[in-house]
Amino acid sequence: MVGIGKIILGICILVIVLGLLPIFIGAAVSSHVKREDAKTISFSYFMGLMLMLMVMQLLSVPMTLMRVSFSKLTISYTAILLVLGITALIFCREYVKSIITHAMGIFKNLESKWFFVTVLILVPVIVLAFKTPYIYGDDRTYITMVNDILESDALYQTDFATGESAPWVLSKYSLSSYWTWIAYLAKISGLHPLILCKTVLMFFFVPMSYWVQGLVAGFLFHNNERRIYLYMAFIALISLFGEFSMYSVSYRIYTWVWQSKAFLAIIVLPFLFYYCNLIFEKQVKVREYVILFLLVIATSSTTLTGTGLAVGMIMVLAFIYAVKKRRFRLLVGAGLSCTPALAFALMHLKYTEFLQLLNF
Repeated sequence: MVGIGKIILGICILVIVLGLLPIFIGAAVSSHVKREDAKTISFSYFMGLMLMLMVMQLLSVPMTLMRVSFSKLTISYTAILLVLGITALIFCREYVKSIITHAMGIFKNLESKWFFVTVLILVPVIVLAFKTPYIYGDDRTYITMVNDILESDALYQTDFATGESAPWVLSKYSLSSYWTWIAYLAKISGLHPLILCKTVLMFFFVPMSYWVQGLVAGFLFHNNERRIYLYMAFIALISLFGEFSMYSVSYRIYTWVWQSKAFLAIIVLPFLFYYCNLIFEKQVKVREYVILFLLVIATSSTTLTGTGLAVGMIMVLAFIYAVKKRRFRLLVGAGLSCTPALAFALMHLKYTEFLQLLNF
């Protein structure tokens, strides 16, 4: 009974951190995006989630390279999230109140078919949570790595294959912070990384993926219901049967949704795509470029693949809108917003020299 109670408490903590806190953190930023579509709880939620990833990236990279303990990172990260959340509640309370009221109004007027759709989405998740394919290469690597961080209180200083001290930290781990973030979620929830990743996180990440795709669909099809339904049905099929890696197996996106590339593919990049279209469509304000700059840092937190894909997607969209709207200054603003990704890419390419410079 004690074990069950601990799991329930851990899930409740995750509901607060992954379900509620992003709304308040995101409100502090989304209230400054003067677009009609930005005045929603959905936009604030994903903006807050991306800011949480961005803060972890800014903390984890230097702390990993300076061999700071994981417990100090946990305290620092928690303090920053609390400050951001409280600040939003104090200075953006009217905005938060308005988006919550708007969301409650929509929820009350939902047709019964949407509850049926929600059940259909969750059924495969529930099945996979209790019948997950065998643990293989990537699972052993990442879950062991997260567990080593928790047990050693050190960031990537344990060789996940041997359990011995690692003299060298690979750039794909030190320059991206996704697995540090997963370790943080395991730490605050008290859940073992295996239980967290293979059973719990899919109940958060899969609904997130449909939610963010709903934002994208609404923008692309101007809230045309029929087209949105077709698009979401297509997304559901891709999520069920699609793959994202050369190591893939059936149901990969659902079953391995907690892995960094899957998280990048179904949540982070779609929201970045949505935000870019939202701001590029009209005259872009300086503060919106600054927010894009922060979102690029957040995208870089997932994988080095995300670093490259973010730059490519942003610049392609900026070029399309620049030609379409005859606003070629858009390319300059978009390019400057991509500088964090370019900096991380340069550090990756010159990683040995970079470590020597830091006396690592």
